Amino acid sequence: MPIALLIDAQDVIDAVVLLVALVAGFLAAGVIGLLVGLGAGFAFIEITDELARIDETLTRLAQENERLRGRIDELEAAIDSEGAE
Repeated sequence: MPIALLIDAQDVIDAVVLLVALVAGFLAAGVIGLLVGLGAGFAFIEITDELARIDETLTRLAQENERLRGRIDELEAAIDSEGAE
């Protein structure tokens, strides 16, 4: 009485089909993962670029604000000096 199970041609065909499906699944998942990763990377680059532009704009606005405050101080000093005369 044999202990091992008998393997026929249909079992070999099923194993080959499952192996091909396994390889195809791994390749498809790899391609999908690669596309998702590239998309996320490009989105991160775009967000970082937009944040840099926003930071530059805010810095420029803060400098303009300081310049205008200085100008207001000059004008108030000029008005005070004219009022004192």
